[in-house]
Order: sequence, then structure tokens, then C-alpha cells
Amino acid sequence: MIVENNKVVSIQYVLKDEEGKTLQGNEEYIPGVYLHGAENIIPGLERALEGMKAEQVIEVVVYEDEAYGPREKSLIIEVPLEDFENQESIMEGEYIQLFDGTDAIVIQKTDDQVIVDANHPLAGKTLFFTVKIIDIRDATEEELLQGSPIQKTNVGCGPEGCC
Repeated sequence: MIVENNKVVSIQYVLKDEEGKTLQGNEEYIPGVYLHGAENIIPGLERALEGMKAEQVIEVVVYEDEAYGPREKSLIIEVPLEDFENQESIMEGEYIQLFDGTDAIVIQKTDDQVIVDANHPLAGKTLFFTVKIIDIRDATEEELLQGSPIQKTNVGCGPEGCC
């Protein structure tokens, strides 16, 4: 069986940045599972895995336009400090949730405003993956309708999350 649309694919991966620093990975944990062709993972990685077989390993470079896109200046915004309920708890470098539910990192906090960046943390970056295909299977009807694999409870792919 090969990786193609409507297949549930289990992978182990390591994600590094341009300097070779490990950003994420699950090679020591339960494999990550996704439904191929359902946009469950970034487009550049999904395209690179097309046609692979179980046990194959691939190194993939995914540029920003095929990953999380470029950093958008419009997503760096100033919010009046008075708009937040727990103003004392807002700290630079931490994530907060904005009024619309968007997560953003606090870049700067002053006496009257907070500057936040709502870009994805990996936006604007070239990503370097090493991926091993662990298993490939046909998706169930329920998975096809749902658009993602059926997840077992209490199962994860590691402390850093999945791609």
C-alpha cells in the first residue's frame, strides 16, 4: 500500500529549523496519524509523502509558502491594556487569547497597551522534516466523513504536538 488520498497514514517525524535546532518531533512517542488528502498536515509535507510506502524515510524541505505562509505584518496588533480583564497576568513572551479566540504571543506590554503577534509561530520559516512512514491503511467511512482519523482517547504523539 502507498500513501495516497483517503489513506490513514501513521508517521514519526523530527522537525528542525534552518540552524538545525529541533522544533518538534514524535520519534520517541506514539506515531502521529493523519488522513492523506484531507489537509490534516501542511501542504508541502503532504505532497512530499505522496506515493511513499511503510518503513520508508524521507527528508523534506518545506518552504514558507507550502507550510504556514509568510509572517503577516497585519497580524501584529496593538490592543489597549484596558481591553483585558486580567491585566496583571499578561507577560511578554507568553501566549494569550484575544477577544475573537485567536491565540497570540505578547511582544511588548506598556502601561496602556499590549502589542501581540497572532502569526503562527512557524510562519515565515523554512522547515526541515525527517519523516518515517510507520503504517498506511484505508480510511473508514466515518473517517472520510469526518475528514480526519478517529483518535483514540489519551493518545498523543509527544509533548511538542504534531505537524
